[in-house]
Amino acid sequence: MKKGDKVRFLNAVGGGTITHIEGSTVYVEDEDGFEIPTPANEVVVVNEEKSAPQTQSARTYFEDQKKSEPAREVVTTIRETESGVQSSDEPHIVLSFLKADKGNSGDLELYVVNDSPVYAYFTIGQVSEDGKKAEPIYRKELVAHEKSLIGKFNPQRIDNRLWQCQALLFHPTATYKPYAPISRDIRIKSVKFFKDNSFVENDYFDERAVSYDVTSDELEMKIEKLTEHDMHAVISEKERKEQQKQSKKTINDIIEIDLHIEQILDTTAGMSNGEIIQVQLARFEHIMQENADRKGQRIVFIHGVGNGRLKTEVIKLLERKYKKAQYQDASFREYGYGATLVTIK
Repeated sequence: MKKGDKVRFLNAVGGGTITHIEGSTVYVEDEDGFEIPTPANEVVVVNEEKSAPQTQSARTYFEDQKKSEPAREVVTTIRETESGVQSSDEPHIVLSFLKADKGNSGDLELYVVNDSPVYAYFTIGQVSEDGKKAEPIYRKELVAHEKSLIGKFNPQRIDNRLWQCQALLFHPTATYKPYAPISRDIRIKSVKFFKDNSFVENDYFDERAVSYDVTSDELEMKIEKLTEHDMHAVISEKERKEQQKQSKKTINDIIEIDLHIEQILDTTAGMSNGEIIQVQLARFEHIMQENADRKGQRIVFIHGVGNGRLKTEVIKLLERKYKKAQYQDASFREYGYGATLVTIK
């Protein structure tokens, strides 16, 4: 048997075309487009002629793997990796972009990682600009704890594309915990792939990668959708609670605002230094606007020392947008050189 053979099932009605073979298991795609894993001894070839190749979509991004052999193993089991990653008890599906080679081609390899205790029927569809239709890009049945190469491509071809990633979680032969279907929209921005600091260490590859967690929580999804326009609107839940407490203080109290990024966001994975400082400045402006009518209110903004860029940008904003506010270095005894005291006028 080989890929492309038409087969029928011996112990069930129906059949289809072999899409790929893994060991003693053949994957048969039926006429409805479903891929069915079946033991090789339970199917029989009815037409040994290789089926005609399917016409590729005009938006197919991934190169034919026959023409370009991947630099890494196409399919591996996470449990067998040298890093010894512990398998998760909850569904965890990740898209990881890796640099395809050490040259300057800019090409990337895209992997899907199913770090889950169950199988996942995983699909990617590209959503049209009007949001009314989606074009299929990729589909595959992933076994539990598997990572698989989707393909190799140039990132400029997918700039600002919206991908809808969906997964149905199941186990074909064993009892499993029922999971709700997963669906997440991911906006792919190619500019991220040209910044070295966007590629970070990860649990699944020896190489650094840009990763999108399909099963990530709502906070992480908000962070990835940040723009310069709405950056100020995205803050963590703990910061909202802090603001509520601060709003109850009297004017005689000095409000302390820590602008260190770990006090604002729970994670900065994949964010550039420029994106991080925009979040910090958005936090600064939010506090200034919230206290704009509280004349006499004193606010200490803790920005740290570092390379001095955050303090410089804060002062620029004060001189440009908040000219009536007075500012000076905060108490050296309490904050050293790492804080600025602002008084609302």
